[in-house]
Amino acid sequence: MHNNNTDNCSTSHFRYPLFTSTYSIVLLFGLPLNFVSLWILVCRNGLRKSVPVIYMANLALSDLLFTLSLPFRIIYFATGEWKLGNTLCMIPGTLFAVNLYSSSLFITLISVDRMLAVVYPLRFRHLRTVPIAWVLCAIVWLIIAGLAVPTALNHPENNDTECNVTRCFEKYTEKEWIWGFTILCCATFFGILIPFCIILGCTVAVVRQLKGYSMATSSYNSELSKGKIVMLFLSNLLIYAICFIPFHIAFILFGLSRFHILHGSISLEMYFNLQTVTMCMASTNSCLDPLIYYFSSKNIKGRTRCDSSSKTVGLGLVQSMSWNG
Repeated sequence: MHNNNTDNCSTSHFRYPLFTSTYSIVLLFGLPLNFVSLWILVCRNGLRKSVPVIYMANLALSDLLFTLSLPFRIIYFATGEWKLGNTLCMIPGTLFAVNLYSSSLFITLISVDRMLAVVYPLRFRHLRTVPIAWVLCAIVWLIIAGLAVPTALNHPENNDTECNVTRCFEKYTEKEWIWGFTILCCATFFGILIPFCIILGCTVAVVRQLKGYSMATSSYNSELSKGKIVMLFLSNLLIYAICFIPFHIAFILFGLSRFHILHGSISLEMYFNLQTVTMCMASTNSCLDPLIYYFSSKNIKGRTRCDSSSKTVGLGLVQSMSWNG
């Protein structure tokens, strides 16, 4: 990078080494984890008979696409200059947004499906079918594609005349900032806030239902299975708490401060630094999602036995939930 000895042109700012190291770690762990997860979900479990496997396979695919884009980000933040052209500059930023919001929606589908399996095993069984699961996944990808187009157009490379370098992922114009901030606010409400409320509601419903089951059975296997089901939902909430929510709060605060809407003792630079840290936290999403596969694979084994009693069905699901949902 051609430095002019100013703070604006220096790559010594902590965000450059932080992004480089974080993305390298995420690539190191996320790529093999999601590749193996996708292989297990598709090749060993199959996508024709299992609703939860379909959702998790799509989630793993989204994570895999994001991790494959990380080398571009690593090269840029390690060198401080973009040399790969405008088209390749659009891809990593777009896949970050694609992964963020598709993961949120697929995790929501997984949570709703598992909640219905435990709380309403008979009433909504007709909605938990493979064709409907594929339709819902297709809808998610269509929504994400609609988000990806404006995101890509809003992530071109930029010529930094002050430092005489080409930038990517930063140095946006005022028009690009306004457009990007508007998209982010809408995506935060529909892609993060609403799904989080749904997952939280599903978690509460499942915990209440499992408490009801505790009076009917106290076997070790049953308690262990119930604990793992709860861990599945808690891992979903954990991903939101670590990856999704902090990033969007920090980004919105930074945007409001940048547009002089938010006033206070905290400087714009502090909000910018907070956004940098939470963006790194958001990228770890692709490493944390395998937790969902782990708790699901431990929970969802064997086949579900159903009878005319809703509570008996629920107990059967708690003791032996099936990949076939």
